[in-house]
Amino acid sequence: MPAFAQTAPGPQPSVADTAPLPADAQETTPQAAPPEFGGDIVVTAQRREQSLLDVSGAVSAIGAERLANAQVNNLQDLQTIVPSVNFGSDFNQAKIFIRGVGANTSTTGSSTGVALHVDGAYVARAEAQLTSLFDLERVEVLRGPQGTLYGRNAVGGSINLITARPSQTLEGYARLTYGNYNQLITEAAVGGPITDAILFRIAAKTEDRDGFGVNPITGGDVDDLKRRMARAHLQFNFSETINLLLTGEFFRQDDASGAIHYLRASFPGVARLAPLGVGGYAVRPRDLASEVQPGTDTESYSFTGTFTAELSDSVRLTNITNYRDFETALFQDLDLSAVQNGFTINGQPTTVQERRIDSRQFSNELQMNYDTDFVNLVVGAYYFHERQRPIDTVGLGRRNGLPTNIAILQRDGIPLDLAYSLCGYGPESVAGTIVAPKRVCTRSNLGTEAYAAFGQANINLGALSDGLAGFTLKLGGRYSYERVDSENPSIIIRYSAAVPASNLNALPTLNPTAAGTRVERSFRDFTPELGLSWEPSDDLLLYYTYSEGFKAGSGENASGSRVIVDPETVRNHELGVKASLFERRMTITLAGYHYDLEGLQLNKTITGGPTGYTTIFQNAASTTADGFELDIFAQPARNLRLSGALSYTDARFEDYLTLDPLNPANVAGGTPYNAVTNPDPTAFGAPGSGDIQLAGNRVRNTPEWAFNLHGEYDIPLDTAGQITLMGDVSYRSRIYFSEFEREIESSAPYALVDASINYTTDNRRITAQAWVRNLADIDRASSTFAVATGRLIGVTYLPPRTYGVTLGYRF
Repeated sequence: MPAFAQTAPGPQPSVADTAPLPADAQETTPQAAPPEFGGDIVVTAQRREQSLLDVSGAVSAIGAERLANAQVNNLQDLQTIVPSVNFGSDFNQAKIFIRGVGANTSTTGSSTGVALHVDGAYVARAEAQLTSLFDLERVEVLRGPQGTLYGRNAVGGSINLITARPSQTLEGYARLTYGNYNQLITEAAVGGPITDAILFRIAAKTEDRDGFGVNPITGGDVDDLKRRMARAHLQFNFSETINLLLTGEFFRQDDASGAIHYLRASFPGVARLAPLGVGGYAVRPRDLASEVQPGTDTESYSFTGTFTAELSDSVRLTNITNYRDFETALFQDLDLSAVQNGFTINGQPTTVQERRIDSRQFSNELQMNYDTDFVNLVVGAYYFHERQRPIDTVGLGRRNGLPTNIAILQRDGIPLDLAYSLCGYGPESVAGTIVAPKRVCTRSNLGTEAYAAFGQANINLGALSDGLAGFTLKLGGRYSYERVDSENPSIIIRYSAAVPASNLNALPTLNPTAAGTRVERSFRDFTPELGLSWEPSDDLLLYYTYSEGFKAGSGENASGSRVIVDPETVRNHELGVKASLFERRMTITLAGYHYDLEGLQLNKTITGGPTGYTTIFQNAASTTADGFELDIFAQPARNLRLSGALSYTDARFEDYLTLDPLNPANVAGGTPYNAVTNPDPTAFGAPGSGDIQLAGNRVRNTPEWAFNLHGEYDIPLDTAGQITLMGDVSYRSRIYFSEFEREIESSAPYALVDASINYTTDNRRITAQAWVRNLADIDRASSTFAVATGRLIGVTYLPPRTYGVTLGYRF
């Protein structure tokens, strides 16, 4: 989406092909470019510096100033200014979608369809993608399969966070924001030379905010924020052509953000499948009643080393090494109610969930770039390793098991030390009482090891013949090998509503072992890319690209699971045109695409089974999509800038047989269906149960139409500085959050209006902004999820109306 800010100085990381976009990245002074426009835009597309008008590919780029003015603090905020991106979240996971491809699972373990990179380093966990954005040079959103220029393949696209780098002069900034809900955001950065050869930059940010709702039982806030983050760069310039950038990053979160709220019963009117929290739900939609306070507790460290060596005028080597340590814990009551469930309390299964994830990942990417007038060649090798050890528990409360659990485990010969180990804690004492193991504990062990070799050549055909002047041939490919393994040992104290609580002998425990659940699979694939572009003039580019994408199969953290699904593969065709008009006072980019995706990886849960819920992780046979994306920037007058983006996506299943979790006939319990003695159409096994064909249904988290309109108008002041009026209108048509196209699992069409008044001094050192987001206070879901344990549909919401002031100083 077009934006207008300059970025911080410093070396720029490599990025993939980018689409034309004014005044949002590093700038030069091209021919015939009026000074008020800001000149041509240069990025390191295809691993070299190029004008955005000279490269092929669909990309939206948002500069640092635009991010600050739009109050973009996380990836969810991006969707209001980048229509092709859709963002949701549940179970503390980011659900990022581009062109109908994204994260379709709610169990940890699988890779996301849209990759997130920070300075070229891949962030694997969807939970780790919920961190905040700070001290960025720009954000780039690449649409379509990525792989021939990136170490980690992605079937749907990539979001690249490019941080501000150290500079040769001392510089920095500080920003303070205060808004409603007692929002307080502080951000600051400082950097410059330590010596002539050593540069540094340090940045930090804090976010605090009261909740958009409350828990009327505990009195605590719901959907609040408490986050702390910092980053440090240290750059060593060994010579004019060799440097090493060392980066350390820290993130800490302890709040109740992203809480799932009660929306509706999963099976209204079906008595045998009544939700477990009836009588205890919160009255207001943004509140959440629960006997335990929901919360997220996250801590993450990342270390990156980027080595660059210019071996000659045409050869450059780059090596990016990254290590990330990520730990998070999620607490929530899956009945979304103040009702306290327990087998010995009310005959219902306990529903309090704790999910803890411990992930450590390491990656190394080595690139070589060879650049001449005839060819630009990039070749690379990539290695990635991740080991996850998530723990999922369900019990009466946070580490507060039922006393009967110990008796049941001892009766069935389950060693208590094994049970405690699987639950992730020991027999602690609370007020003199031993804390028993919970009724469900799964301690998974999930591993991924990936190797890849990739390359891309852009060949200037005009160097071969004058008749081919302006034509460039793109040839690329990627070979991928991945090995995936999983183990899901568990203890399960079975629940049955038909068994009286006093009859412990009727509650057998299950104990799937690590050895019994261990499974391993290997995957290999080659994904080519072929493109042809024609640049008849400096102001016009036409291109066609065929590309393929690959995402390896993955496991899940589910009790006793031995599932590793098949890979996803995509074949994508894209046509594009980029034009600059009226002495570059207007740019237009248009991309149309068609893709076929095989093996889409999807996750859902269905009520029933020994734990009270059963996870389904499977591949959809095939999906297809057609769409286009239009971006326009115009500067009709010196002080007026207008931009807009329009996205159309028709992404549907061609073939998908699956089970409907909200069909009561699919859920075991009660008297089974019998045409004579029990003809109840909602009884288990009634006609209409089993798999149904969803061909023609739309995919998840993807509106058919989306657009954004943005305007800026400068008012120079006679005394000093200027005032800039800014406004945004963003629209999305109906979004379905499941593949069943149900209105209850969707968000109705909506339009959001954001506005601000900015003041900047002549020297641009001091800024002040009064802003409002979601001016009309539109209330819409950002995701829904069928919570099988509580037999209900949960929902997360977009933020309500927020407003505030931001003061900034830079030097």
